[in-house]
Formats: sequence, structure tokens, C-alpha cells
Amino acid sequence: MSATEAHDPKAERPVPNAHDRDCGCSACRIEIRIESQGDVNIYNCVGGPPASGQGPHAPDQSSTPPIAPGQCVPLAIGSKPKQSQRSKLDTLLQDTPVPNVISAAFFQHSRRFLAGAAPANPLEAQVFTLLGSLGPEITSILSCSVSSRDTIADHERNRLFDPAIPQDPSVPLDAAMIAEALVREAKQRVGLQLFGDPTALDAETPGRNRFFDTTGVESFDIQLRVCTINGLRTNEYAPSVGPADRLPAELQQQCAPVLIDGEVHPNCEVQVGSCPGNALDDGTCLRVPDVRNGDGVVLEGVNFISVDAKVRLTGNSPGANPVDVDAFVVGDTDTPLVEMIDGAPVVIRDCRVHDRITFAVPADLAPGNYSVQVVVPNVTGFPGLGNPIVSNPQFIQVVPPPTARFRISSESLSARQETSPASFGSDEVRVVVTAWPFAVPTTDFVFGEPQVFRSPEFGDMDSGVRRPMDATLFEQTEPLDGVSMLIVGHEIDSESAYEQQITSFVDAFVHYLKIVLLAIAVPAGAGALWMGLQPFLKLALAHPIVLAIVAAAALAVTIVLAVWAPADIIISDSISFTATELAALTSAAAPMPAPSTHEAQDGITVKVTPLSMNPTQYRENREYISAKEESRYELVLRYNRTA
Repeated sequence: MSATEAHDPKAERPVPNAHDRDCGCSACRIEIRIESQGDVNIYNCVGGPPASGQGPHAPDQSSTPPIAPGQCVPLAIGSKPKQSQRSKLDTLLQDTPVPNVISAAFFQHSRRFLAGAAPANPLEAQVFTLLGSLGPEITSILSCSVSSRDTIADHERNRLFDPAIPQDPSVPLDAAMIAEALVREAKQRVGLQLFGDPTALDAETPGRNRFFDTTGVESFDIQLRVCTINGLRTNEYAPSVGPADRLPAELQQQCAPVLIDGEVHPNCEVQVGSCPGNALDDGTCLRVPDVRNGDGVVLEGVNFISVDAKVRLTGNSPGANPVDVDAFVVGDTDTPLVEMIDGAPVVIRDCRVHDRITFAVPADLAPGNYSVQVVVPNVTGFPGLGNPIVSNPQFIQVVPPPTARFRISSESLSARQETSPASFGSDEVRVVVTAWPFAVPTTDFVFGEPQVFRSPEFGDMDSGVRRPMDATLFEQTEPLDGVSMLIVGHEIDSESAYEQQITSFVDAFVHYLKIVLLAIAVPAGAGALWMGLQPFLKLALAHPIVLAIVAAAALAVTIVLAVWAPADIIISDSISFTATELAALTSAAAPMPAPSTHEAQDGITVKVTPLSMNPTQYRENREYISAKEESRYELVLRYNRTA
């Protein structure tokens, strides 16, 4: 038997065919020739090497050790090379700024189950019932996964798995403990996403005082500047941005349905004059974002120098009374106060400064157009600026909640470029999509019952192959605030025993996610979740928190797979829409979204390209680019308004 791996950039990969379940090692004659730019591990029998014992929880004699680091299932005969655990961990360590709770909880529950502990609470009863249904072969993989997790070095394990989740088999783990830890993880993720700092939501922080005294001096400089509103650049953005350099989403557009080739499409033009909000110098209207009651709005600007700042909302009807609402201030403490220009210090007052303030649109605010102003107490030291200091107005449009129902479907899966090296055979691909409807927690839940789609195995996926994947991924059945979807695609192998083990374990973990998320969403079972969420509800950060929890679930899938399985992730995506956003996507009164690109888990780059849009339907292509696998896969998704 011989195998060759020539100049493989994926270091530390087991050579295909190196594992044979039925080999008699003493009778084998093996000839292996290898040329490699990295390490190659070869283990000829299932037992493999002993666990490295790098971590403090070395597996006991009754546990099942990995065949190779991070490999609890032998590779199928003729399989493509798989990334090593080391390669996967390096990517995760680079892309995981906040330790993950759900994956840590999964391993603790598994550890207690394997140790024969009795369930100590309702959550453990459900989880242990699930784990007890897996069968001997999958239970052996579960044991191997716990052993594999324990061999990860201490400092790396604490960066991936939340160290607050115990890993002692004698310590029960209930819904309240997970909820408290998950709120903490989500809070850190939202802090990073909205404010660039995982600790931002721990306490308000004022921005730096960049005001100057205008007493006796005529000045037209904007001192209290609002640069962006929900990420859209305003007319005060500095340095200034003209119409040609504006993104389509930053400009107000007027759309009307037109018939093209028998299909209805939106026909949109940028509005000039009679603007509902602010305008550029040539009269081009800047977009006024739509928001709902209870939504959060984030303003970014300069000189938000007091944590006692508020946001003033004023309707555009004559005689409308302004309403001052509480806000949360996170000042920019990183951008220097001054810079040197021509040898002299000059205070930085443009939009390089990122002071941020977030507020909730009041629940009782009537639909309509409102001006938005930041109101800051005068703590500048310059009385001549007045008290309080009020920014120039920006604008929002408060819209009523949509009453429509929505469906999200897939149409096709394409291999634009199969995983490398193509010479080792075709890809074998399976896609799992989990959709969670969610509601802002004002009654008794955050997540509704998840809807799970498991694709068939798509075999012989060569470059250029397109396969139908006509499936409903989400069907709305009740009022909701939004939906989040987790999409994961693996390159597996078609050998039946291997494929069954990989699929069964992944399905079991998806079921575990469902059990945990539903358990922590019940107030009676997880008061810690509700207590932890209250500060964010006041700031209208419920949607970001819910989306952060879904992102944490996506990361958990990636981490658990990296710990135990040789299957490689080629598709990874978290998609979230509020009901308002779904209504805009399926409306002829809104423009087509712009193409976008973002980074997902496991080093996957996601490129979103809109395909078509009509009054009841929006279609898009989502391309998943894996630099490690040198692969490019595509999914076509369809969003429909059904009622």
C-alpha cells in the first residue's frame, strides 16, 4: 500500500487510507512515500497514539482516546485529506475573541452522562435522555470527543471554552447557570460589535472633551457632531462625502413597481429635493432609516462627553412636543485628543472620533417622521456654549410593525470550486440549516421552536456542478420580531459507516442546541437570563443580544466539530432579519440591497449577491469561500411574503 501527499499546504493531515478498521498491524506491509510542506500524522490502527495529556483533565482509562488529535472517526477509504485539529484550532483561536459557553456546556453535560451521574435538574434530564439514545458507536465517539477536548492545552482551552462552566463530573449544570454565562458572552459580543470593546456594556464611559470656547468669536464649526445613524453617514460626516461617493443605502430613494419581461421589479430613483430628512449641498436626499417602536438606534459622533446625555425626539407636525429619552454612552477613549499639523497641536474633531450613544425608540411613540438630537449637559468648562448643548437634527421614520407572514427557502447548491486537491476525488457535502424565530422578551420566550432542515448527501460535487436543493428553511406561523438562521455545510465522505457517524453526531449536537436554547428562554427555568437581559432591553439591545446568542451557537458547532471530527466545514453562516427587514426585502417600495461581504466562522468568507426582487419575493446568492479548503460553494435563497 502506498500513499503520496505532494506539497499539501494543509499541514498535519492524516494521509488518506492510512486507517483501516480491520487491519492486523503485525501482518501489514506498508510503504509510504510523502512529500509535504508540513507535518503529516499517520496512525495505522484505530487505537492511535495516546492522548497528549496537555490539559489538566487527562482522560481516564475508561474513556475512548482519539485516533489522532481531534479525530474520533477513522477516515473513510479513499477520502479526501481533512484539516488537522491543529489547523482548525489555530483558526478558531484567531477568530474567537470571547470564550464560548454552549460548547463548554455540551462537554460538561457529556462528561457527567459518561460518568454515570444521575440528572440533577430538568435540563440534564432532557440532555441525558438525548445522549442515552445515541447508541454504543456514537456514545464511543462522544467519549472520544470529551477526551479530545481535554488534551487541548490549558491556555487555548480557556480561550475557546468559557472557563466559568465547570468540567467536574460531580458538578451539575442547569439552565440558570448556562443562561447567566450566555448573557455574559452575548454582552461581550455586542460590546465588540457595536462599540469595539467587549467590556463596553459594563458601564457608561464619556468621550473626550473636544469643545472649544466660541465667546466673542464667530464660528461655524460643528462641535457636537453626529457622524452616523445606524451606520449610515449623515450630512455632518467629516471629511465630507459627496453624492458620487455615497453608498446606495445612504441615499433616500423613491421606488415604484414596473413590469419587465413579465415580472414585477422595483424601479428606484434617488430623491432630490423635498427631502424627508437632511440633504447634501446639491439637494440629494439622505436616507431616513425606518425603525419600529422598541428598536435600538445607535448614533456615532464627536463630543458625547457626559454619561448623563439624552436623545431628544421631536415629531415633524406643528407644535409637536419634544421627548427626551435615556441613552447609553460609550465614549471613544482611543482616538488621540490632538494631532500635530505643521508642528502645532490641533484638536481632532472629525469623524475619526467614534463616540457612540444608543437609545430605544419609545413604545408609545406614534408612527411618523422624527428629528433626533443628542442633548449633552454643559460640562465643557465653556459657559458660553449654553446648557444643555444640543446637536443638529438627524431623522428617523417610526413605522408600524409588519403584519405579514414570511417563508425562507433554498433553491440550489453549487460547487463553484470543489475542495482541494481535486485529484483525490469529488466532494461529498451535507448542509444543515436551523432557523430560530425570536421575539423581544416581553412575555415568556426569546426563541420559538427551531425549524431544522437536513439536506440529503450531495455526492460527486465537482467544480461547476449545481444541484437542486428546493427546501423550506423557515415558515412563519405566528407573530415574531425576527428570525435567525444557522447554516453549516460539511465536506464528508460517502462511505456509509463514516457518513452515518458524522451525521448522527452533528444531528445530536443540533438537537442539544435546541434543548438548551428553549430551556434558557423559559423565565421559570432560567431567571438569570431575564435578569441579565433587563439592562439591554432598556437600551433596545434585545435584537443584537439575540443575534449574538445565535452567533455563539454557530461558533459552538464549529468548536465541537474541530474537537472530534475529521469532517471539514465548507459553509458557515449566521443570517438574521427583523420582521421590518423582511418586509422591506419583499416590497416593491424599497430598493434592491447592495452586494455585501462578511467573515463567518472557521475562516469562511461570505459574499452576498442580490439576484431579483419583486413585491412579494427576494432572491439572493450566498457564496462561501474557504481559503483553507480552496473551495467556493454557493447557495441560492428565496424570501417570500406569504400573507
